[in-house]
Amino acid sequence: MCGRYTITGDLAELEKLVRFICKVADFKPRYNLAPRQQAPVLVWENGQPTLKSMRWGLIPSWSKDETIGDKLTNARADTISEKPSYRKPFEKQRCLIPADGFYEWQTTPTGKQPFRFTRKEGGFFCMAGLWEKWIRPPNESELGLDDAGPAVSQMVETFTIITTEPNPMVAAVHNRMPVILGPEHYQWWLEPNRFEPQFLKTLLRPYPAEDMACCRVSKLVNNARFDDPACLNHG
Repeated sequence: MCGRYTITGDLAELEKLVRFICKVADFKPRYNLAPRQQAPVLVWENGQPTLKSMRWGLIPSWSKDETIGDKLTNARADTISEKPSYRKPFEKQRCLIPADGFYEWQTTPTGKQPFRFTRKEGGFFCMAGLWEKWIRPPNESELGLDDAGPAVSQMVETFTIITTEPNPMVAAVHNRMPVILGPEHYQWWLEPNRFEPQFLKTLLRPYPAEDMACCRVSKLVNNARFDDPACLNHG
């Protein structure tokens, strides 16, 4: 699975890979981005790539409980066209998750050791994902009318990262890796009606190990609440 990642670069560098309309206010570098947190996500909106802030952990539109998102932070590439939670988003609501590194852990006698995987040349890449809209109902305490008027439901936009079999480099640490798409496929993946989903499944393959780098990093990463440049220190 992919349980944490980083997005530390300037968004101007991301725009060199894909031109987009930015709807993310006050972007700050993230060194230990974790599930349930907000993250910048590229979607297809009004005929062009658009960068929006979404919560990590997919909540299907039909779900009655938002806690299901904790179980849907990753979607396996081999089952996204079959499972009810992913079938509709895979057809029409695909997204790209910008990153410049992702973490995986190896079990050692001294505890879990995190490793950070990046492109060999550094810089941004985009992971394949799916996104959804979910309506959070008003709290029971809000159901009555008062001077402020009726309670208002809240729309929540969420995403999940698609994973696949690992390449040899990642396999030395973990048995899954996120799907990393090449820039030439970004628009193919985002546009909802350009290609059949079954064709797009052929893009969901391991990123070449020879184009990646890996290093041990600080165990500070193990604490999801710790988000600091020190996470990138060699472990």
